[in-house]
Amino acid sequence: MTNILVVVDPEETDHSALNRVKEIPPAADVHYKVDYYIDVQPVLAREAGKSKMKSHVTERQQWLSALVKPFQEIGYSIETEVQIIDRLYEDIIKSAREFKADIVFKPLRQHGVLKRAFYTSTDWNLIRLCPTPILMVSDEPKVHGKPVIAAVDVGDEDEAHKELNQVVVEQALVLAQVLESEVHLVYAYGPAVVNSRAAVADPLAYQIIRGKYDEEFDLARVLAKEHGIAEDNVHLREGSPQLVLHEYAKDIGAGATVIGTIARSGASGLFIGNTAEAVLERTEIDMFVVKGARFKTPV
Repeated sequence: MTNILVVVDPEETDHSALNRVKEIPPAADVHYKVDYYIDVQPVLAREAGKSKMKSHVTERQQWLSALVKPFQEIGYSIETEVQIIDRLYEDIIKSAREFKADIVFKPLRQHGVLKRAFYTSTDWNLIRLCPTPILMVSDEPKVHGKPVIAAVDVGDEDEAHKELNQVVVEQALVLAQVLESEVHLVYAYGPAVVNSRAAVADPLAYQIIRGKYDEEFDLARVLAKEHGIAEDNVHLREGSPQLVLHEYAKDIGAGATVIGTIARSGASGLFIGNTAEAVLERTEIDMFVVKGARFKTPV
């Protein structure tokens, strides 16, 4: 049985993460836990204190039970819990661990440029620290039948990236099977060391650029062939991952992008940034974030 933890955002009216459950048939061998996270500090600060807090939690539990009841009535196996939060991202990770979740569904949240410069969001922390694969659910009402993009990095030959490519493609195939769709393998490559403009006047520069492209395309095709993905569904595009994946998703009407992260942290994560975070801020579709088997969360 697959366990899926679903995070409900109290500020939402349509509850995107919960509604994504509808993409999975009720008869599927899946058990869901729907969590609602509340901050009780504002409640405790009021005059009524702890009695008010207890009443508030009970009220939210009743609301949550009513929210999932229509799903239960048509056959979904769902339990619910109201969680009192300390740090939201840490509580989600702990909930996933205790529930033995195979996947976390969470509403996707994006931020303006100024806010991104000064604020590390819950989603970014989950991308870096959550060991459980996490589906950041967009506002798209339905993704069933839409292609799934497997975002890979065949240009990096270290073992961690090679292993991560395998995880990304495997998870993309699983997701595509659930959505009854197909997988497109996409690699966003950077320009060669030689300036591409120089290639117009310099045949040698052109050969260097072309050789690099052909080499990486061959690596992408080998990876696709290993997993039974059609060669026509292998695509290389020059540019930053966030722009390439955004544009290609629009071109094919994709429903989700599967992306891996090595979860860079510390100063390098702060000043260099992570590719997955950049993609998250640009995407208009669901984003499924996975990590390699060696990843250990500090939470």
